[in-house]
Amino acid sequence: MPDSSWQAMQQAQQAQQIHQQHVRTHRAMHDTARAHTRHPGAPRTHYPAPVYYTGRSGSLRSFLGFLALVAVGFFLARDPELRATALEFMRDL
Repeated sequence: MPDSSWQAMQQAQQAQQIHQQHVRTHRAMHDTARAHTRHPGAPRTHYPAPVYYTGRSGSLRSFLGFLALVAVGFFLARDPELRATALEFMRDL
């Protein structure tokens, strides 16, 4: 039967080798990622997506949406049958 201290030493060495290989792999991936990052003189290959709904058209669209919500609220408050139908619809969702 093998010595238990010898087995423990072998297992510890094996664990250390696995850990060192993991560290080497991680460092290699990190170095590759750093090598592929954009440096100041590199041409731009990615352009940010355009931002829509800005300026006056965005605020007008938001205001019209707000008016539509106010109108729906107004009609729901005035018509009890419509209000009951809307609440039933929301419960079913």
